[in-house]
Amino acid sequence: MLKSMKTKTLIQKLLICFLSGFVCGATFLRIGNKFLTAFIPLKIVIALAILILVISIVFAFIWHWKDKQNKINSISTMAFWIGVMRYSIALDLSMFGFQKLFHLQFLTPLGMLDEPFSSFSGEWLTWSYFGHSYPFICVIGSLQIIGSFLLVFNRTRLFGLMVIMPILTNIVFIDYFYGLAPGVLVHALSMLISAIYLLLLDYDRLVIFFLQYADVETSSVSNKVLKNSIRFSILFIPLLLIATSKSPNEHPQLKGKYSVTKMKVNGKEMLATNCADSLLTVVYFDLANESVFEFNHLKRRMFGIYDLDAAQEHISINWHYPPTAKEKFIGLLKQIENKVELNGIIGKDSLQVQLLKVYE
Repeated sequence: MLKSMKTKTLIQKLLICFLSGFVCGATFLRIGNKFLTAFIPLKIVIALAILILVISIVFAFIWHWKDKQNKINSISTMAFWIGVMRYSIALDLSMFGFQKLFHLQFLTPLGMLDEPFSSFSGEWLTWSYFGHSYPFICVIGSLQIIGSFLLVFNRTRLFGLMVIMPILTNIVFIDYFYGLAPGVLVHALSMLISAIYLLLLDYDRLVIFFLQYADVETSSVSNKVLKNSIRFSILFIPLLLIATSKSPNEHPQLKGKYSVTKMKVNGKEMLATNCADSLLTVVYFDLANESVFEFNHLKRRMFGIYDLDAAQEHISINWHYPPTAKEKFIGLLKQIENKVELNGIIGKDSLQVQLLKVYE
């Protein structure tokens, strides 16, 4: 494999040295920051991590210069840097795996778990979700350890890459789309790019295995047009069914969370002034015509399904939780931009409410 990948250009040498140095330095920085700062000041840990990267880049120029003069075994040198890259990825992923097994990752303070879901940042949402199931964490951690161990052996290197590639890809997507710290994303990206580089070293083998090998025939359809139509139907049938189904967002202009700004109950002005009051404070209009009335506390809520005639401005809400909420709300709804007025009857009480949209 390495013989067929003999490097000839400075760019090739810089790429492998940079990737190896960056991943090695980032791994040292992460491990050092978490486990070594009791013995080594953080500034020194950071300086050593940067030094690893600088040395790697400088070596690429030395390698290229010696290679031109035939004073270095380029294949052995490349093998060394690939080994550094493999070991760095394996060590870092293995550390992540063991941290999961020993309850050192996905820790969320108990007090935070009682906070509203919407108050969590993307990072804390991720931590809370994955941390909810320890067996699931053990599965992910074990796969990271197994994949890392396979990666450091030549015979199982490719198998190890197949194990860790989905894990690394998932980590990068989570770090990006859930807004984790930029440094965390850069670290994950460097590992993913390095793993892709290692995969491409076996490009020919992968093409043969995934795209050219077709010894077993699994279809009895001989007509190519019919066969391809069946294949593409897995795309068209779901799209057709979704296109013809009813959207859960029937009233997009109304959807959102609203706070009560003014309220009259049986003609008397009332508004919650302290946490002991059990008056209406928040109203939700959600997807699938779900509506929630919150009475000044998360545990005092009524959940229902609303039916809205926008033309007539008529609304009715049938409550399905709690079981004791049997009297539905019937009245009128007027909406002007981000403000809503509700006027109606719930049970024996009349209700006039002015709402202000907080967010959608």
